[in-house]
Amino acid sequence: MPVPVMPDLAKENSKVGLEAFIGYYYAQLSYSYETGSTEQLAPLSSPTCTLCTSLRKGIEAGWQDGRWIAGATIRSATVETTFDLSASTQVAAVQVIQEPIEIRDKEGSLYQEPTVATNSASRAELRFADQRWLLVDLGLIR
Repeated sequence: MPVPVMPDLAKENSKVGLEAFIGYYYAQLSYSYETGSTEQLAPLSSPTCTLCTSLRKGIEAGWQDGRWIAGATIRSATVETTFDLSASTQVAAVQVIQEPIEIRDKEGSLYQEPTVATNSASRAELRFADQRWLLVDLGLIR
């Protein structure tokens, strides 16, 4: 599985840059589920982003002790944002589609009941600083 590469556009402080970064974040999150590697995911969000940290720790737990995760592929279908260059943070609504998540033990048996596939909306708050985007808050829109 190829490691996602951040597009140059995702490094711009612009609406299209923000949208490109969000797409990259979810591609990296999907990659982390599929491989157990969270090293490139961690620096994309602030330590204060509770859901970001929880997702990362859940992936790491799913890959412990010989376990592995099957499925869980994510794609962000749509991103809606009003970009205001004068604001300290930008907010986006993101449609997130994820396949069912199966955690398997080292023998390949189900470790726990799989989750169902989801099609949900998330609210992402991001800040542009030091020439890069940082996810500072993430939550489900209910």
